[in-house]
Amino acid sequence: MRDWSPVNFGDDPTPGDVDAVAALMDDVRARGEWFQSIAGLVLDVRGRVEAPTWSGLAGQAFCSRLGGLQVAAEKAATRNREVGAAAQTWAEAMFSAQFDADRALHSAEEAQKEIAAAEASIQALSGSYDQALAAVTGMTDLIAAYTNTPPPPSTRVPTLVEVAAAKQRAHEIQADRDQVTRRLEDARQRLEQARAEAQSAHDEFTRAETRFVTAIEHAAEASPDSLFGDLQEFTTAVETLTTIEKVTGTSGTTLLSLLTRLPLDQLKALLAGDPDLARQFWDNPPTPERVAGWWLSLNPDRRAAFIEAAPEIIGNLPGVPYKDRNTANLISYEAAKRDPDLSDAQRKVMAAMGKALIPPADGVPVQLVAFNFFAEPPMLAVGYGDLDTCWPTTWSVGGMDFGAKDGLDDWSRASRNLWRAQKQIDTSASPGVVACFEYDNPDPVGVNVSDSAKKGAARFAAELDGNAELRDGFVSGYSPISVTAHSYGTTMASIALTQVRAKIDSFVMVGSAGIDTSLVSSLSEVRAAHVYTTAASPDQLAPIGAAVSGRANPNPGVTLPLAQSIGGAQALSADGDGKDLQRVDGHNPIGKPGHSPIGWIGNAEPSEGHGYYDVGTQSLWNMAAVTTGRVDKVSGALTDTSEQSSEHNRWAHWDLEQLSRSPGLGR
Repeated sequence: MRDWSPVNFGDDPTPGDVDAVAALMDDVRARGEWFQSIAGLVLDVRGRVEAPTWSGLAGQAFCSRLGGLQVAAEKAATRNREVGAAAQTWAEAMFSAQFDADRALHSAEEAQKEIAAAEASIQALSGSYDQALAAVTGMTDLIAAYTNTPPPPSTRVPTLVEVAAAKQRAHEIQADRDQVTRRLEDARQRLEQARAEAQSAHDEFTRAETRFVTAIEHAAEASPDSLFGDLQEFTTAVETLTTIEKVTGTSGTTLLSLLTRLPLDQLKALLAGDPDLARQFWDNPPTPERVAGWWLSLNPDRRAAFIEAAPEIIGNLPGVPYKDRNTANLISYEAAKRDPDLSDAQRKVMAAMGKALIPPADGVPVQLVAFNFFAEPPMLAVGYGDLDTCWPTTWSVGGMDFGAKDGLDDWSRASRNLWRAQKQIDTSASPGVVACFEYDNPDPVGVNVSDSAKKGAARFAAELDGNAELRDGFVSGYSPISVTAHSYGTTMASIALTQVRAKIDSFVMVGSAGIDTSLVSSLSEVRAAHVYTTAASPDQLAPIGAAVSGRANPNPGVTLPLAQSIGGAQALSADGDGKDLQRVDGHNPIGKPGHSPIGWIGNAEPSEGHGYYDVGTQSLWNMAAVTTGRVDKVSGALTDTSEQSSEHNRWAHWDLEQLSRSPGLGR
């Protein structure tokens, strides 16, 4: 938390999240458009059912109510558009006020530093001036005492030149003190100016906030609650209106209310008419706590009916037990196999599903945790072990080009290898490992920005919270939850772990492509009890990727000289123990036969058996040790990266300064 006392504020004078307000703006504008479309639909229905189609008192009464519904929908549309405009104004005002407040705080902090330095300098110069003045006085007194009388042999009388030099020294010290005094006064004036600017930013922020609240209250007068009730009534009354009862927003709360409110036959018809509804549940799932409570309030027959009616929703809903999600997703999977119109990407995923569903050992269940097959690209998750009862649970996410379309085979194999290693570490464990493909893994261009990571983080955070909710008494007892992430997956997972409500046990970064410090400024922000990192010395692609993208590398030992590092993790070795555990000699999780351990500059492809997740490697062994809580079985040293990271960053900063001063570079 920032210290705002330099500008006389106890806390942030302009608090708020501009992105959250912008999201609200988008949401209410979308609601406004939806209400407007409802008004148009009602008008169309009214034209179809009014006289002569439907005459008499009943028809007149019905059309009259339709007219009232149309007016209400148009009013709600207008008010939502007004809130959207107000939200835009508020977001712009908030951004401006926060910018001004931050600038004022920076100016105040600089001024305070100058004031402290000036006051210390004045104190020192005053002492020096007093000493110099005393010296001049002593010299002139000595000259006066022996003007007419010869001094004793032991007494030396200064010359007039020496006296003049002493006076000049005193004068110079006084001039220096006067100059510092002027600087002190200037710094004090700048401090007061900065405080005034901070107060002005706070005042403008408060005025803009008041205007926004007023606009919200004005819009609330057109509450849509009764409007939704009327829509439901007319949907039931008139067959033509069955498509009107659509999702009333994109929030998770609204979506869950849709499940609890709609009859199952209408929900099934709505999904058939609007496949995009399932995407809304994927992108904005209701909170797992509410989902778990709702689902477990249903009797078994009702749950089975929901699975049958809406498998594409239930199968991907965090908070629903994994046994039920698996049942729903297998329905969707079997339907997809029968679909003759699959895209090339979907066919590619379908071809690899057979291998992905292979268990890591005989008798170990495999669960289809997620199956968003008609997303672009297709997204899914496969669990190895009974995720409702396993101990411990580990979610594994991949990086660049390791989504379901391109990496389903290798990443599912990597996750099975981790399951086997966990079982080897702790034979009493019943591990569960999820091979997660639930975000748009970037290509070599997209990997340089954090767009995919930001979009995937919310979904991944919901999955982790759903896991924690189920294992916190809803379905079975507690299980430690860990995350292992490879390459760009660490970028995504680190963001997600700042958004989760539950605190997970451990986060393991493997060959990280860097942490976006604009979103995760410190690894202490990650909601994990333990944070680990590992990077093999021959893996050149990870540090290059982190440096090129401008992200901070959590492995200071392999960070490029001018790139940024981020400390706070415990480092695990991946370079082999020289005995039983093999070294990693490339970047990818699984090594390939025929590949040389020394490849192109990025050295992406490890040789066979020498990928980060290959059986028998030191990296996989150490991942298994920390994710099962058996830190005592870690191979090699376990070292804190904080000091080495700070030292690296100091040298990187110094090197950059030297480069900026070189001829032809910088100013």
